[in-house]
Amino acid sequence: TEYGWQEQRFNIWHFGNAAGMDFNERPPVPLDNSAMDTPEGCAIVCDRNGDVIFYTDGDKVYDKTDTEIDSGIGGDPTASQSSIIVPVPGDETLYYLFTTQAVSGTSLFELRYSLFDLKLNSGVGALVEKNVLLFSKSTERVTSNGRWLIVHEYGNNVFRSYPITQQGIGQPVYSEAGSDHTF
Repeated sequence: TEYGWQEQRFNIWHFGNAAGMDFNERPPVPLDNSAMDTPEGCAIVCDRNGDVIFYTDGDKVYDKTDTEIDSGIGGDPTASQSSIIVPVPGDETLYYLFTTQAVSGTSLFELRYSLFDLKLNSGVGALVEKNVLLFSKSTERVTSNGRWLIVHEYGNNVFRSYPITQQGIGQPVYSEAGSDHTF
């Protein structure tokens, strides 16, 4: 098992113009089957066996067959961290897609989310919620440990930490640290 993990949720990578890597193989092998063409940010999630569930460039969503299943989910593929996928704790069929926009002079600085349900479309999945505004004045910086989503506000030094549970996305905890993030 690659890296000593029993679960192989991070073994397939898609990025750039149809590029990717398959870490299920030893040595890892390059892939060229991604339907995505993104200059910067993207995200992908695999099942326990290392098989693709879905992936996104922050704007379009592709299923495991490399078919575009939705678009307009609120992110910008030119954002350095356009998207992050966070499984709903305790449910292996529901996934939040959090999206950010590129920080530029015309950006709305929005953090949005969609909800993907793998049970739909005969197990290929679909979005059940799409492009929901979480808050405005966000940077492109977003991370998660699976239980918390952490984002940086734009224009100040405030981090927002949102708890993620089976019941949904909770109210944020605010922390101030570091320098102000501005354009």
